[in-house]
Amino acid sequence: SSEGGQTKTWAAGAAPPAGAAGTSAASSSLDTKDVGQTGASSSTTAPEPPPPGATVATTGTGKGSRGRGGMGFSFVDQALGRASDAAESGLSAALAKASDAVATGTGKRPEDWVNGAMAKAAEAKDKVFSTSVNLRQQITQQMDAALAHVDNSKVNALLDSALAAKVMDGKNMPASIRKAADQVAGRQLQEAIASGEPRRLKGALVAAKRLNATSLPEFGEAVQKYHEVKKLPAGWDVGKMVLHREGDKMLAKNDIEDASVKAKFQQLLDLTHRKVYTRDRMGEAVPERLELVGVTVVTNDDLWGDYMARREAIRQELVADGDDFVRYTYETTTTPAETTVEGERAESIAAALAADFAEPLLPEVNEVYMFHGTSAQAAASIAARDFRINLAGANAGTLYGRGIYFAENASKSDEYTRPTGDNLRYMLLCRTVLGRAYYSDTKETDPRACEDACCRGRFHSVLGDRRKCRGTFREFIVFDEEQIYPNYILVYRRKAAVVDPTRTFQVLCPADSPPGSTLQVVTPDGTKLNVVVPPGVSPGQTFPVQY
Repeated sequence: SSEGGQTKTWAAGAAPPAGAAGTSAASSSLDTKDVGQTGASSSTTAPEPPPPGATVATTGTGKGSRGRGGMGFSFVDQALGRASDAAESGLSAALAKASDAVATGTGKRPEDWVNGAMAKAAEAKDKVFSTSVNLRQQITQQMDAALAHVDNSKVNALLDSALAAKVMDGKNMPASIRKAADQVAGRQLQEAIASGEPRRLKGALVAAKRLNATSLPEFGEAVQKYHEVKKLPAGWDVGKMVLHREGDKMLAKNDIEDASVKAKFQQLLDLTHRKVYTRDRMGEAVPERLELVGVTVVTNDDLWGDYMARREAIRQELVADGDDFVRYTYETTTTPAETTVEGERAESIAAALAADFAEPLLPEVNEVYMFHGTSAQAAASIAARDFRINLAGANAGTLYGRGIYFAENASKSDEYTRPTGDNLRYMLLCRTVLGRAYYSDTKETDPRACEDACCRGRFHSVLGDRRKCRGTFREFIVFDEEQIYPNYILVYRRKAAVVDPTRTFQVLCPADSPPGSTLQVVTPDGTKLNVVVPPGVSPGQTFPVQY
């Protein structure tokens, strides 16, 4: 008997101990019908059990001949082994019958069909390659003739064909195609430079990129001209923006690697972090700190041009009519005087960032840096295509109308971020023109009145002072996308806070509420609160909620 890896032998004339494996009638034989149901032949039979009093001995490690430890007599294992072999044999027979049926019905065996399909695929691949080579030769020959006859119309048509056939991809472009591409791109760039029109310059630059003609001297000259006429900031790399454009946008996103510059952003996160809980945290604790992981600077010429034009228009409006204009201070640009600061203050950080990117902020139009919490995907989309008013309020609510919401405190904008799989979060730091702000410090708000004040009235933004009426944060709302430039994408992680047990209670997760679901609960003090079921919490489990 094999038990626990030990081999036991019963002496002749002695009966196995009571309860020993293999002593019952059920285990002394195999039902051949049951074996047959596993796929083996019904003629399979089990070996006869040993006669009474015979010596029964097994050897090995206790796992049995087929790895079945502790099963008892070896004849049971042998029977099961035969059944398994019969099952495999039955499966092979079934496959052989299926193959024969296919051959009888079609005249070909399955492997013949597979080999035939593979041969046809290889033949098709060879034809495609042959066609590509022939097309390349034809375009090249026709281009030689078009260049010799100075047939510009034909040259342009053949370049279109070369682009479609991917003849211009890679470094092995035929010499005549290369010559034609340089001629066409160079001529377009020269004409655009002479015109001085931003639209023609942009079109010529983009065309040169498509023709792989960015190494031409005219390309560099057109880049410089475009930089001048668009009045882009001095540090912007227009050539890189052309090469990395997204859709119809000339755009570049550059990661900041300088540790001293990244330290300024971390300092700004620290200076504007206030550990104040609001309902928008949905029961999550306020982080102890927001720890910066990376910063990406965004250069988008279309968004910047629209932003600067709108800033100038608002400046002129305020020069002509300065009534109701109040120049506010903001924690992103001015550290409160009573705040003790280790290191740089917000005003010097904001001034350095603004000057390094483009030009100083304009206090006379309430131009400031503002935070906007979002997701990774939304941050990339906003940087490329701007904010979308039609989606405003989808994440932050519409307390002050259907606008785009910002905060001067990073800890407020953090409430609206969504983590990635590795718990990274994304926040935008935007240059924002607030202009003449419509001020509201009441607990109850009128969203329509806020919208009318900005969309039909003389105001340019709303300042909702929840810090004054609720002790939380001030919120800033803009209704015109052109008053915002998404300047930096901040990537960070939350540093968990120590939870205050006096402001925490347990919530039971309902049966129909998977992680990510929103629940409405009542706090111990009777306040209704919306909370989100955290990751990893299953129905029936409890989770802590801070209030």
